Amino acid sequence: MNTLSQHSASAGHGKGYSFLVAIGASIGGLLYGYDTGIIASALLFLREDFAITDNAFMQSVVTSATLLGAIFGALLTGPLSDRLGRRKTVIVISLLFALFALGCALATSLTMLIVMRFLLGLGVGGSSQIVPMYIAELAPAHRRGAQGVLFQMMICVGTLLAYAVGYLLGPSGSWEWMLGLAVIPAVIFVVMMLFLPESPRWLVGKQQALRAKAILMRVGRTEQEAGQEVDEIQRLHSQQQSSWRELFQPWVRPALVAGLGIAIFSQATGISAIIYYAPSLLVMAQFGKSAAILGSVGIGVVLTAFTLLGIWLLDVLGRRRLMLIGLPGAVIVLVVMSLLLPWSANAQEILSDTNKVVVLTCLLGYFAFNGGSLSVVTWLYCAEIFPLGVRGKGTALCSFTLWTVNFIVTLLLYFSADALGIGLVFGVLAIVNALAWFFVWGYAPETRGRSLEDIEQSLINGQFNPRQAISLHKINSD
Repeated sequence: MNTLSQHSASAGHGKGYSFLVAIGASIGGLLYGYDTGIIASALLFLREDFAITDNAFMQSVVTSATLLGAIFGALLTGPLSDRLGRRKTVIVISLLFALFALGCALATSLTMLIVMRFLLGLGVGGSSQIVPMYIAELAPAHRRGAQGVLFQMMICVGTLLAYAVGYLLGPSGSWEWMLGLAVIPAVIFVVMMLFLPESPRWLVGKQQALRAKAILMRVGRTEQEAGQEVDEIQRLHSQQQSSWRELFQPWVRPALVAGLGIAIFSQATGISAIIYYAPSLLVMAQFGKSAAILGSVGIGVVLTAFTLLGIWLLDVLGRRRLMLIGLPGAVIVLVVMSLLLPWSANAQEILSDTNKVVVLTCLLGYFAFNGGSLSVVTWLYCAEIFPLGVRGKGTALCSFTLWTVNFIVTLLLYFSADALGIGLVFGVLAIVNALAWFFVWGYAPETRGRSLEDIEQSLINGQFNPRQAISLHKINSD
């Protein structure tokens, strides 16, 4: 075999291994999706066992307890990953998933269940911060989009799995099994991470350049490409200090604004909260319990399908354009639902069968438009826009912000729908989705096809804004 053939075979093997790394790490997304999504079905049954059927606020507390834990998990994981390394931190996260999923299943009181779900949230929030960053730091620039959004795809797969399990176990009302089955993928996650490599960018920061180069070659770079990438990482790393103060420097601020804005709107637009309450909201909209759970399975199918479509479009249209195309569709279907559903808590009008079909179709459309655009982009975008020296802290802050907004929206959405009217809630969400579109237009530059070091250099040069990013992309294309 000649040298050229050897390089081709090595590159092919590297591409396969790179994809395996991304898949293995993305199991964290499946656990995130399952552990947050399964409460949607479990809530219909555990609220009867814990006598909170008529207490919408306590149902909201049970649902949002995981999200409160996720806030702390996201905030703590960034600094921990900078100290221990990305891989070891992911292993810690996987152990949290296994331990506290079992704790939820064994809960014998409402207080114990809330505490266990809070502790489970440490793993959920931690995975949302560290897994996308780990994948982004290992993936080549031209495959970072597709590999980075595997995390989001696995969230959708986990959500679909949760809805399917809820539907299958629904007749028995076995909420303990619904919650406890998450232990199985959590154990698989632990085992997978034991065999995956450390982030080469973290290794360079710890003066382990040779090991970093070897890992880059293992995931598909040639020896020359790996050497150049390590040199570029070293150059940028030597110019920075990893501190919270550095994150708030003026030159980093455009990335911080873009990341925090995308994180806020990804949850304020309502998609996660609706996932958690989908069956309960459909029951509130006069669907039967079985029909509501089955409708939720449809939501999981649509969300997964359009996430896959979004993954394909991510590197075809780009992150920015995908969001600008998808969000207007979300606004339209939310407006239609808002007009059809009651605007008061005790409305007496009966929703016709035709209107029920329209409402369910619009709800599925919402998950297609928002789930296939903004939700696909969020984790990847926040993982790729920050400079290396503060990437852990930047993604941690975005995750912290995301989970804080998620917690607030989830705590308020079902309670507000019950107290004020479900139609009013969907009307407010339509406005928020429209505001998200304007934010993306004004503050979110394109990152498609650019290396992490190139994105960082644009920050240093003061060129990290939508207009200049579009100009630079046209120049590079020419």
